Amino acid sequence: MGLFRSVAIAMLSLLSLFGFAASAQPVDGGHARVELISERVSALPGETIWLGLSFELDDGWHIYWKNAGDAGIPPAINWADDTNIPEANIDPFLWPAPELLPIVPGEIMDYGYSDQVVLPFAVQIPDDAAQPVFLTGVADYLICETICIPEAVTIQLRLPMGEDPLPDPYGGTLISDGLARVPPAYEGEVSLTQQGDIWTLSLRGGQLIGEGGPARFFPAGHEIVHAADQTVRYGAEGLQIDMVPDEGFPPKIEGTVMVGDVAVDISAPAGPVLPGTQSSVAPSAVNLPLLILLAVIGGLILNLMPCVLPVLSIKAFGIVTAAAQGGQGEARAHGLWYTAGVLATFAALAGAIVAVRAATGISTWGFWLQSAPVVTALILIVFLIGLWLLGTFELGSSVQNVGSGLAAKQGSLGA
Repeated sequence: MGLFRSVAIAMLSLLSLFGFAASAQPVDGGHARVELISERVSALPGETIWLGLSFELDDGWHIYWKNAGDAGIPPAINWADDTNIPEANIDPFLWPAPELLPIVPGEIMDYGYSDQVVLPFAVQIPDDAAQPVFLTGVADYLICETICIPEAVTIQLRLPMGEDPLPDPYGGTLISDGLARVPPAYEGEVSLTQQGDIWTLSLRGGQLIGEGGPARFFPAGHEIVHAADQTVRYGAEGLQIDMVPDEGFPPKIEGTVMVGDVAVDISAPAGPVLPGTQSSVAPSAVNLPLLILLAVIGGLILNLMPCVLPVLSIKAFGIVTAAAQGGQGEARAHGLWYTAGVLATFAALAGAIVAVRAATGISTWGFWLQSAPVVTALILIVFLIGLWLLGTFELGSSVQNVGSGLAAKQGSLGA
């Protein structure tokens, strides 16, 4: 009788322990089933255990990574006051490698998860824990398809203390799968290099040796244009990824690199391109005659633009005048000096762009039309010109004829 009673008590204890784990049921937030899971049915005081926030998403819906990209908000847990474990004992999420979410191809790119994902995090059980640990809070997340909906669900978990920590097969499996998707730190060399209008991330050695296929860099911040294509080149010892910058060149950049199914976390300091990371295959030869022909065709097309066509008539009169004064040789010299003036002007503009780029790190030809202050100033100038043409106010002839004195000069200086 005593043995039967002992077995019965043990069975009831086990059932109650499993009942605690089963008390944290998935909560339907509308477009996702959310659950707080644990790798343990019971725990020991002072040990560190793994918990996880599990999402099962409706088809076609997604939530966001720690860096949502161009738009979005990552999930978070707001712990309630009746959680009887200090928040300092609860670590932040570890983030599995994300997916690309091209919301508007070429314009808006987000990073996140679809289908199912577990966000694991570690919890330190207090050394003096004698009563069951109770965690409760609200999981907030933004879930999107063609529209985005903020959802919030109440989650909770109760873990009794026991002499022998019992595993939870269901939660343990999900958390193990989630941890397996968390990128480890990269063990090789990595460097970030500015090369003209692009940044080159070069990675050599480490876990990426021998890997190939599609590759992508997911930044932890917003230093690059998320929606821009990334060019990948493989070498004997690693690879390079070209990215379009969206900010000034940083001292380092952090994020996740995915090559095929392999993902690693990197922190790349500014430095030179690493040798052995680019293919030894020689690039195709440049067809210089074709480029010159295309440039000439482009120049002819530009001459038909309204802002250029009146200038051609002015220069035609200048050439006629030069020919009348000095013959064919004078006309040829006039044309050569005019060409030299055009080339010198564009060389000066190129020098100015190089100087500005050296000062800012990212300026390119036409960058001013992406600058809000410059665009605002241009809008105001065009508005004022419109008021002037409507006769709202008058500008003096000295303003209207700026440069006319140089244009009226004869000889080489006038050309």
